[in-house]
Amino acid sequence: MTPSPKLDSNRTSVLSTPQTKGQVIHTPRLYEFIVWVMARGKEQAFRKFIAKLAELKKGESVLDVGCGTGTMALLAKQYVGETGKSCGIEPSAEMVFFAKQKAKRQNALIDINPGVIEQIDYPSQSFDAILCLIVIHHMPDETKIQGIKEMARVLKPGGRLVIVDSNLQLLPSFEKEGFIQVKSGKAPFIPDYDFALWKKDNL
Repeated sequence: MTPSPKLDSNRTSVLSTPQTKGQVIHTPRLYEFIVWVMARGKEQAFRKFIAKLAELKKGESVLDVGCGTGTMALLAKQYVGETGKSCGIEPSAEMVFFAKQKAKRQNALIDINPGVIEQIDYPSQSFDAILCLIVIHHMPDETKIQGIKEMARVLKPGGRLVIVDSNLQLLPSFEKEGFIQVKSGKAPFIPDYDFALWKKDNL
């Protein structure tokens, strides 16, 4: 796995972070405020909707791509339980550090690491479910295509992929990577965004 970010003696500035061609937010508190505003104060209800949509079960492995401050990964851990694994990757090392501290305060065993959607640092077929929430629209088209390929690679056959973003109909084709769309619609609590549940073909 990608090593944890190196921090200076004040534990506030980050000396290294993975590079992505997408936009990156480096301020955890600002990120959490933006999410709160977008969800109109109903972030927890929105995230529970995502967990249920992804059909998370005890003992499964789930990956949150662009996990921010780790809130979704922490909730996912509650669904997959002690025998399951909840992971997150995030290009902002400041956010990774914040997420790790949040997990430590909650005594939650989740695996958060610096990482980018273009090159997900996990073996092929590692996860039963992948969550990618309000991430892809921050990326240029070539990064979107590579990101879909990478999520398909690390997802198990029959695994689920939940996407929440704006203008999903404009995203590159998921079918080319072996995905079948199961559900779609307007995301609850954040009506400017859409959701889609995809399943990876077993073939």
